[in-house]
Amino acid sequence: MPRTVRLAIPGYVLSGLHPELERLIFRFEKARRRAYTLKRKDIDRLTILRELNGEIRIPARYVSTAYDMIKALPPHVTFGGKKTQQLRQRGKISAEEYRLRKNRILACRGEAGQKGNLCLRIVNGKLRVTVSDKKWIQLPIFIPKKYMPMLRRVGAHTVLIKRRVDKRGYDVRIIVDAEVTQTRPAERTMTLDINSGHVDFAVADTATLKPVAFGKFNCHEFLDARKGKKKTLTHRLVNKVRNIAKHYGAEVVAGKLRTSFTDSYHDFNRRIQGMNQYAMRQIMSYKLPLGGVKFMERSEANTSLVGEQLSKPLGLDVHKASAYAFAVKVVDYDLFKSFLYGARADEGDGIPSIGLNGGSGQTVLHQSCPSWLMHSDPPSGGEATPNQGKGGWQTMPVQTSILQVKV
Repeated sequence: MPRTVRLAIPGYVLSGLHPELERLIFRFEKARRRAYTLKRKDIDRLTILRELNGEIRIPARYVSTAYDMIKALPPHVTFGGKKTQQLRQRGKISAEEYRLRKNRILACRGEAGQKGNLCLRIVNGKLRVTVSDKKWIQLPIFIPKKYMPMLRRVGAHTVLIKRRVDKRGYDVRIIVDAEVTQTRPAERTMTLDINSGHVDFAVADTATLKPVAFGKFNCHEFLDARKGKKKTLTHRLVNKVRNIAKHYGAEVVAGKLRTSFTDSYHDFNRRIQGMNQYAMRQIMSYKLPLGGVKFMERSEANTSLVGEQLSKPLGLDVHKASAYAFAVKVVDYDLFKSFLYGARADEGDGIPSIGLNGGSGQTVLHQSCPSWLMHSDPPSGGEATPNQGKGGWQTMPVQTSILQVKV
């Protein structure tokens, strides 16, 4: 069964600033600010649209889009950004520059009943912009060739135009809903553990939970890169995740990382947020399915606790063991809970081990344990050895592929 994913097709208009388009942008931004003010007064949508259509002389579809862009905004929003406002207050930028930065965006939503976007649409390789009733302008636009077939297939689409910082033209984003074919269930699962400066992963067999490969994406540049560079690095990382997942025939599962730590972890929280993990998952959600790889998001709560217990028996560092624990949680949650509540940090010799069949305290059930962890079927190159006198067990380090990938 096909499913729908939303993605933004990039485009560029590099023919300089157009006077009529600039006037339209200023009116659209005025409509946004005015709609926001009226919305805060608890005025209903229909009344706001009627008032804006009378005050601001732009096509009604721009007005409705302006309202849709502000209806979910919280109170006390600073249009143009608080940083821009502070620069103006300190005299760092001129009044004209402040006015330009506050008014940068023009958008219009398409409708399926109208066969696309009537105000902003691509016609004969050019961007046609409706500036008033029965009047429009055409701007040369560049769109990557790989997106053109997709653009021809979709009907309704939203178009957003934003003036470039260098004022040489405009960035264009065409937001479409594309259908992708649902892939068959994968035989392997690839889980990601996002950390500061690196992303560790584990590939495990879905049926037996036997690890197939471990690895790490080294991406320390994320922490200090500017916004544009960070976006490029994010796409590069997602491409490499897709290639490895396709190589092993695995589906990808990313964890929803919680970053609301206390003040004592402020620096750690800042560095984790510097990984841009939300944007990373957002890009994966559409880019991996388009590449034929299934993608899911799951909670990764407590995977680090289990990974810490499994790191020494598996012969891995904590992050790769946490990625494997995440795979166990995704595939067999009952087994993950057994690991979580049955793991004992010390069995007398200082080595973490997990009780099986008669160990003291909470133990992992023999029937639920994967076969490669059992005494009769140790991992490739490893050897299962009992923990004498304690009823527990240990495993020798697992021998699998460990990949080091630089982003």
